[in-house]
Amino acid sequence: MVLPIVLILIGIIILLISVGAALGLVIPLTATISAVLMEVFGPASGIVMLVYGFWKLLPDEIKSFVAKGLRKIPSLPNYYKRRTIKFELESEINTALKEFGKEGARFVQHEIVVSWLTPKDEAVRLFFKGGKAYIKIDFAEDKEHNLVEALLVYCNDCLLPEIRQYTARPLMRAIDLNFIDELLDRRNAVRGRAFFTQEIIPRELSVTPEIDKYLGTLELLSQHGLFTRILLPELRDYPGRTHRKTARRTHLEQMEAFIDFLKITAEDRTNLIKRAWLHIGETIRTGVMLVGTPYKLQNEGTKPYVTRTAKDNVDGARTVYLIGYNMGVIYVPTIAKEVKHHSIADKYEIYEYDALIGGELKKQSIARLSMREGAGKRFLESFPYKEEWTDLANEADIVVKSTMDSIVSETPAKEEALAKTPVAETWELEIDVAWSKRANKSGQTIHGSLAAADAVKVLSVNKLNESPYKTLKSLLEASHYLSTRWSRIETWIIRI
Repeated sequence: MVLPIVLILIGIIILLISVGAALGLVIPLTATISAVLMEVFGPASGIVMLVYGFWKLLPDEIKSFVAKGLRKIPSLPNYYKRRTIKFELESEINTALKEFGKEGARFVQHEIVVSWLTPKDEAVRLFFKGGKAYIKIDFAEDKEHNLVEALLVYCNDCLLPEIRQYTARPLMRAIDLNFIDELLDRRNAVRGRAFFTQEIIPRELSVTPEIDKYLGTLELLSQHGLFTRILLPELRDYPGRTHRKTARRTHLEQMEAFIDFLKITAEDRTNLIKRAWLHIGETIRTGVMLVGTPYKLQNEGTKPYVTRTAKDNVDGARTVYLIGYNMGVIYVPTIAKEVKHHSIADKYEIYEYDALIGGELKKQSIARLSMREGAGKRFLESFPYKEEWTDLANEADIVVKSTMDSIVSETPAKEEALAKTPVAETWELEIDVAWSKRANKSGQTIHGSLAAADAVKVLSVNKLNESPYKTLKSLLEASHYLSTRWSRIETWIIRI
C-alpha cells in the first residue's frame, strides 16, 4: 500500500516540475534540483509512475474488469496479452481467497503474484517474498487453464500448511483438489472446471491413486456447505490443540474419523433425517445440530438447543455448530446469542450460504460456537429453571455419538415412550383429514380462522374456546399426533 502512494507522489512532483519548466515558472532555488530530476526521469517517467501507482491501488475486481477489456483488443501484442492475463489471474485468485476467508476457514492469506516460466526456469514453483506468494507457471492462452495450474501450486504450499505435517499426502491432496473445485465452481469458471475434472483429476489420480477414496466424501461435504465451514476450520485449529509427540498414524486416524462423522451428518441431511451429532476424538471434539423443526421453534424457542450445546460441552465438545434450515435460518443467530449470554460459549461466528439438499438448493445458516471448558456443566448445575429446559434428545431426535473407535446412536428415553403412546383418537384423525384437504404438502399453510373452523366442526362445539383445548396452540399441545404433522406460527397452521 505504501509503495503505490510513494510512486503517485513522485509522479505528481515530476509532472509539476515538467509543467513548471515548460512555462518558465521554476523558482531559481529549485532550478538545479529540477534539472537533475528531469534528466533522470523525464515527463514520461512521471506519467508511468502515476499510472502504475493508481493501478496498484485499484480493487482486484476492477483490475480483472480492465484486464478483460484489454484482452478483447484485436491483434494485441503477445507481451501485453500475457500481462493482461497475469493481472486478470491475480485478481481472480485474490478475490476468491478473500471470499473463502470470510466463511469460517480463515486460513492465512498471501497476496498472489503470478509470473510466467521462461526457458531458463526448470519447473513450476512458488516462493514467498515480503508476505506475497510468487507463483511461476507455464503460460496458456486460456486464462482458466492458467487459473487451475496456479491454484494447484498455491494449495500445495499455502492451504493450511501447518496441518500437512500431521496427515498423509493422499488426504491432504484430496482436500487441495476439492478446495480448487469449489473455488472454480464459485467463480463460474466453466472451462476451468472442465479442464480440472477431465485432465487434472486423472493426472493426480495416476500419481496418487489413494486420493480417490476421499474425493467423493469431500464433494458431498461441499454440497452441504460443510467443507469450508466445518472441516477446514477444525483442521486449521488442529495443530494448536494436538500433542506433537502423538504418533503420526494417530493423527491420520483422528482426521479420517472426523471426516467419516461429517459424511454421516451430510448423508442424514440428504435423507432429511433430523438428529443431533456429536464427535469426540482425542483432538477434534465437535457437536453439530440442526435448527429448523417448526413446532419445536414455535413452542419451545431456543431452550432445546441451548441445553444440547451445554450437554455437548459436558461430553467434551470444544466447538458446536448450529445448522439452520427453513425457519431455523432466522433462529440460529438468536440461539448463538443465547448460548453466549449464558457463558457456555466464548464467541460465535455466523455464515449464510446455499446448500444442495435432496437435489435442491436451499438457504442455510451456520453458527460456529467456541465453547468454554466446563461451562456446560456449570450451566446445567446452576441454572435455576433447568428442569423446565427441554433437550433435543427428549424430542424423539437421535443423538449420534462418534469417537475414533466407533459411531453409535443413542435412542432417547422419550422415543421408547412414544412406542407405548396410544393410537391417535378419532377427533385427532378427523382434524388431520380436514386440515390436509386445505394443505396436503409440507410447508403449505392454513389461516388460523379456517383451521379453528375445521376443529370446531370435528369437536361439535360453537367456538373453539368452548372445547377442552380453548386455542389452536392448546389443541396442538394436547395432541402428539397433530403436533408431529402440524405447527403453529402466529395466526397460521403449517404442514410439517
